[in-house]
Amino acid sequence: MTASLVDCLIEALNQERVRYCSWKSNIDLDQALTGQMDLDFLVDRESYLPALSVLARLGFKPAGPRWGGTTPGIAHFYGYDPAADRLAHVHLFSRVITGESFLKSHMLPFEDLLLENPRYSGSLPVASYSAELVIFVLRAFIKYGSPLDLLVLRRQAEKLRKEARWLHEHADREQSLDLLRRHCPVVDEDLFLRCLQALENGASLSQRIALARQVRGRLRAYARHTALEWAGAMARLAVSQLQRRLGARRKNKVFHAGGRVIAVVGGDGAGKSTLVSELGRWLGRDFTVRVVHAGKPPASLLTAPLNLALRLLRRGRGSRGEGLSPNGSGRKGGLLYALRAVALAYDRRSLLRRAWQAAAKGDIVLVDRYPTATPGLMDSPRLAERPGDGRLYRCLVRLERELYAQIPPPDVVLRLQVSVETALQRNRARAGGEPDDYIQARHQSVPAWQRPDAGQVHDVSAERPLEAVLLEIKDLVWQAL
Repeated sequence: MTASLVDCLIEALNQERVRYCSWKSNIDLDQALTGQMDLDFLVDRESYLPALSVLARLGFKPAGPRWGGTTPGIAHFYGYDPAADRLAHVHLFSRVITGESFLKSHMLPFEDLLLENPRYSGSLPVASYSAELVIFVLRAFIKYGSPLDLLVLRRQAEKLRKEARWLHEHADREQSLDLLRRHCPVVDEDLFLRCLQALENGASLSQRIALARQVRGRLRAYARHTALEWAGAMARLAVSQLQRRLGARRKNKVFHAGGRVIAVVGGDGAGKSTLVSELGRWLGRDFTVRVVHAGKPPASLLTAPLNLALRLLRRGRGSRGEGLSPNGSGRKGGLLYALRAVALAYDRRSLLRRAWQAAAKGDIVLVDRYPTATPGLMDSPRLAERPGDGRLYRCLVRLERELYAQIPPPDVVLRLQVSVETALQRNRARAGGEPDDYIQARHQSVPAWQRPDAGQVHDVSAERPLEAVLLEIKDLVWQAL
């Protein structure tokens, strides 16, 4: 059985003699070790650089919030475990920065308290129950003093009660009080015990808020913000949340290395749209992701009236083709067809320029199909000059090619390869599929996707089941991020 990525991480940290421990929420440690929850590792300052080296060696990538700013002393690292098909998320703390859920309001002097005399879960050092009980109680009551956290805590009362009782059952209470006296003498034993009792016995919300005021008052020296700074931080938080809502994004993380434009290309029946959708769901659980379809770009303000006019004209003249010639013959390559081709090129350029700008801000942009500047390729220039064409038509041909030439190249290309037989089978199985002769003609006449200025290009066989193709693509994408 292959060791998981988390197991490899723990083994490597131990081999490098990194001084660290899992320091909070260890009631859920089994879930964290299997990648179902985040790992919260506190690392001694002298061990910080070796820890970073281990993470990099195992392929973990640093990431942070796109909006809202970072918190010094907390870093986020993500690794992909292809064997388990799961992302591992490590919160790396160099200081005990905690408190309010939305703000991390306090920095407590508890590094030695948590790192000394750890217990072990397998080979993983874990903060002792007695030490974790101290930090758990103080963290909880810092949050009860935060108006925003009260909205969350009302739903988590039972979870807090369960964790408090679990820690109290396993901890040595006298040892916890001794640690409190040594590391946080500003909080007296009586106040600590009243807080613990309130958590275990389900005290009323008003009682918890009253205790929270006392705790926060004693810990005022460890607050990260003045009242004015706190108000400013809350305002920035509100703005960041608004930006996420307006962008229709649930997640806010971007990689420190920057964003990427990742194109999935291939012939009909290769599974491009399905794979792009699956990649978007996978990465979108943690990161800021945009999914765009370059084959069907949205119309811009400039091209929408033209597209509407052409559609009405086609209906009026009874043509089922993509455009009409000046004399209404329906000939592909006519002037109206050329106007439609130029409008499509303009919309594709606009869409992919926005995609490039989003990647420059840190987004992962997944593109279903991607045009090139080579006439004849899928989603590429359609027009060609021929003897006898008028001056206007020749101008439209040159304009279309210029628009395609202005489309930025993708950073990563996943070029799906599928046989015409498989493409025909998949096309027949989906609703509204194309006629067989259309699929055959496309595979025979359309050359393979090529773009010399593209970044990494990976050929992927799409003959296999979706799950196998998706696993390979996930691994390729992760390596490229």
